[in-house]
Amino acid sequence: MGRSLPSWDVPFAAESLPKEHLPLLMAVGTGMTDRIRFLEYFEEHAAEHHEGTYLLGLAHLQCDMPFGALLILSGLVDERPEHVPVRADLATALVHAGRLEAARAALEQATEILQRRGDGLSARWLREVGERVAWIERAVELRALERKFLELRAAAWAEIPAEGVPSETLLLQAQTLCALGELDGDPEPLWEAARIVVEVLAAAPGRIAALEMLVRITRSGLPMSAQRAALDGLRQLDPGSPALKEARAATLEERTLRRREGESEWHVVRGDIEHGDEETRRYAAARIRRRAMCGDYRSPFLATWISVNSPAKQGEPSGRVDWADQVKVLRGLSEEAAQEPDMAPADLLVIATCLARCGLRTEALGHARRCARQTEDPQTASRAEAFMEGLDDTTG
Repeated sequence: MGRSLPSWDVPFAAESLPKEHLPLLMAVGTGMTDRIRFLEYFEEHAAEHHEGTYLLGLAHLQCDMPFGALLILSGLVDERPEHVPVRADLATALVHAGRLEAARAALEQATEILQRRGDGLSARWLREVGERVAWIERAVELRALERKFLELRAAAWAEIPAEGVPSETLLLQAQTLCALGELDGDPEPLWEAARIVVEVLAAAPGRIAALEMLVRITRSGLPMSAQRAALDGLRQLDPGSPALKEARAATLEERTLRRREGESEWHVVRGDIEHGDEETRRYAAARIRRRAMCGDYRSPFLATWISVNSPAKQGEPSGRVDWADQVKVLRGLSEEAAQEPDMAPADLLVIATCLARCGLRTEALGHARRCARQTEDPQTASRAEAFMEGLDDTTG
């Protein structure tokens, strides 16, 4: 079943914006270098003009950066609660961020505003908003049906005895689990799919289809170290594989934009943790876990996940996890952070503090040194130096 995103017009109501900025806004979604340049222009404009903040939010939408747009437009909705176009464009950002229920709520609020007005323009906007609500309702229904179908199919595969199962059957089982994990951003089915594919590769190391599937799984929910190993194996056996092209290294411009969008996503997820209900917080925690492993910008997610996995005192495991297992997990996460090129210095210092608390001095020292070396903030550099001096004092 398809889950393609809607091609809704952005902005929702071009007539509500200054005409001199519309041509530039429509050109924002071109090459990566142009996107950066256009975003910088609209950031400057936002500081100088009343409509500038709205245009900046729309520019993020045009650049396929829905979390950046979501942060900006949700702030505008609080300031201008009766402004229907802002609510409609916020709903578009929410849809592209995978938050269908919140998008429907935004559009329903827009509907209530338009019904109170009752003028000619409101009638046209009501039809357009109604079409978007209908699309979301169909998408929610289709997602529920797809989830049920995949869950039943995964359960059916699981009933098949493990011994003597053909590799083709195992790969179909892994494919189902992979689709289920990608549907809701849940890493657990992805990890089970990876286990199955690794089992197939152990019996047939040169199986191209299995390697390509492993690359897909690692990009969706496994640590970057696992992704690199899968890519290396595929390069040796099939250098022309389409999976390699899809997994190519990002350009500097792409990394810049992904970092900005990742930072925006982190702010949104942190808000879910701080202000959401129990279900929202549970989903946010799962998202942090997954983004720590394979997100486009992992820095704050990795720092948070390491904090979650580091107990308050050395020797005290968190939850029911054995201390030795806890240390192994932390060392693995530390290695992930060490190999991640886009770690923020402040996050490196958070990681160093957590690791030091658990007795992992060597790893903590490495992250603190990297923080001091990379930061341009004198206060962060001073904190890193003080941390390293304190670490030396406590260890001898």
